[in-house]
Amino acid sequence: MAKRFYTVLVLPDATSSTQKFHINRSALTVVSSLLAVAILAFAFFLYQYVQMNVRLLELKRLRQEASERNVFAAKVSQLEAELAKMRELDRSLREVAGLDKGAVPAAQGGADGTSGVAMLDAVQQRTGRLADWVNQDLATLGRDLVSQEQSFKELKVYLEEKRSALASTPTIAPVQGLVTAGFGYRRSPFTGNREVHEGIDIAAPYGTPVVATADGVVSFAGPLASYGHVVFINHGHGFATFYAHNSRYAVKEGQAVRRGQIISYVGNSGRTTGPHVHYEVHVNGAIVNPLKYIVDTTGLKFSGDEMADNQS
Repeated sequence: MAKRFYTVLVLPDATSSTQKFHINRSALTVVSSLLAVAILAFAFFLYQYVQMNVRLLELKRLRQEASERNVFAAKVSQLEAELAKMRELDRSLREVAGLDKGAVPAAQGGADGTSGVAMLDAVQQRTGRLADWVNQDLATLGRDLVSQEQSFKELKVYLEEKRSALASTPTIAPVQGLVTAGFGYRRSPFTGNREVHEGIDIAAPYGTPVVATADGVVSFAGPLASYGHVVFINHGHGFATFYAHNSRYAVKEGQAVRRGQIISYVGNSGRTTGPHVHYEVHVNGAIVNPLKYIVDTTGLKFSGDEMADNQS
C-alpha cells in the first residue's frame, strides 16, 4: 500500500538530532491549491488596484480639463455679450447720425449655433490639449473690446452734440413764396428813405402755414408794435429766429417745437402792405442774413437783384 504522507527531515545543526515531520499528501494538495488560489487572488486584486488608480488619475485629468473648458466657455460667453453691446451701440450711433441701418451692414461672424464648450472640444481634439494661447488671445480681445466700447461712447457723445447743433441750425425756409425784400439796405415802402432791413420778407397767401426752421423752444408769442403778431424761437447753440406779421399763432410761449412744425399762419398784422412773413435769424445776438442758412431755396422765388419792394 502506497504511503499517504510525506516525511520531512529537519537538521537544525550538526550536533542536534534529526527531526521528522509527516505531512499528509491530501493535506499538502489542499494547502498547495489554497496557496495557488491566494496568489491568483492577490494578483487579481493588485491588477484591480492599479486599474482603479489609473481610472482615478484619468477622472482627475478629465475634471480639470472640464473645468478649463468651462472657464474658456464663460470667457467666450462674456465676449459674446460684449459684442452684442457693440452691435447695440452701433445701432444707436446710426440712429443718432441719421444713417440708414441697411446702408452699411455691420461686420459680423461666428459659429452656426455651436456652443463655446463644443468649440473648445474641437480645438482640443485637433491639438491634443487646451491651447494656452487661447486664454492669452481672449484676454487681449477683451481689452480691445473695452477700449472700443469707450471709443464708441465718446463718438456717440460727439455725434449727439453735432446732431443737436444741426437740429438747432435754421436750415429751411419758414414758408414758400416770393422773396420781396432781402437782408440789408433797401428803400422803405412807407417813407422812401434808405434803411436797414434786418431780415427777409416772403410773400404768401393769407393763412398759409408758417413752420419753425429748426428745433427749439418758443420764447415769445404775441403782439410786438409794428411787427404785429410775432413768434420768437430760441434754438440753442446761439441760434434764434423771429417770425412777424402773422395772422394767428399755432404755438405758445415755453412750447418745444421741431423743425418743420407749424407755429403760425401768414397774415398782414402790424405795419405791412400785404400778407407776408418777415423772417430773421439771430446768431449769438447778432442779426444775420437768413439766406446764408437756408439749404434748399427751391420753394422760394425772388423779385429782383436788389430784393427791394414795398414790404417791411
